Amino acid sequence: MTTSHIQRVFLVEDDQGTLNRLAEIIRTQTSLNLVGMAGTYTEAAKWLEANSLDVLLTDLGLPDGNGKQLIEQTREQHPKAEIMVISRFGDENSVVEAIKAGASGYLLKDESATHIAEGIQQLLQGGSPISPAIARYILDYFQQGDSGSTSGSENDALLTPKEKMVLQYISRGYSNKEIARSLDISPHTVASHIKRIYQKLEVNSRNEAVFEGWRMGQLSMLQNQASQPAHKDAKQVAEALKMGGKSGADILDVLKMVFGLDMGQCIQCLQQLHYSAGEIFMAVRKSFNADDKSIIQAMLSQGFSHEEALKAMLDQL
Repeated sequence: MTTSHIQRVFLVEDDQGTLNRLAEIIRTQTSLNLVGMAGTYTEAAKWLEANSLDVLLTDLGLPDGNGKQLIEQTREQHPKAEIMVISRFGDENSVVEAIKAGASGYLLKDESATHIAEGIQQLLQGGSPISPAIARYILDYFQQGDSGSTSGSENDALLTPKEKMVLQYISRGYSNKEIARSLDISPHTVASHIKRIYQKLEVNSRNEAVFEGWRMGQLSMLQNQASQPAHKDAKQVAEALKMGGKSGADILDVLKMVFGLDMGQCIQCLQQLHYSAGEIFMAVRKSFNADDKSIIQAMLSQGFSHEEALKAMLDQL
């Protein structure tokens, strides 16, 4: 591999142990060159002003600033750089805010070295790596508007995003102290979350909570599986949004933001969900704000006949 293929990585992490671990993961990748490290927002901001990079890996919780600010600065000063968050923050607001600021990927710090290395490579190949345990919280963010259609008793049975994250960690065998460290909250707060989880799921033990959480759809077991291709994850998210009553355009908005899918990939995803040609045309037009010719060309590239694509356009008139 020539030096032209070596990708320059800048790493920002305030915990020294985690910094060393991530640095070692990067150094094991022959296609990556760790060109700098920083432990604070101030150090990172100064480095970005004076140096160049291809990839930024950053924590969100920095001692003197917010990783979101660093992402925004990188987007402004180095628009071609790829950005991925590696953080303890697991609630959906942190995820979505980071993505809105310009991050293309989001992994949790407790992911395996192999998963993190694969995530960086996927990022460089144009993908949007995201921890499976995080995908559920993105859905929660976009489905919050649906809560008004459920009854009070149904709402009481649903876990909050933070409670779901605590349950995810319980399913991995984490202790209260380990969960507290991972989520940057106190053990007392963890205990309070667990108490509410037990009440809502009507259980009395951790094992019962994990089983009932999985049975009731409040717990994703994907984190225990090998990492899946981005488009498979995208289809799973799209299916969940469709079941939640989201429109085709809403689904495409999420797929674009979270997974970085282009128009053709979005059309393919809606095809797999058995949307009609007319429904796909309307959703793509609304989500991409594209002209009819571009949509027809994209539909043709995904296997639609000229007649199907033309009829789909005419149905919108």
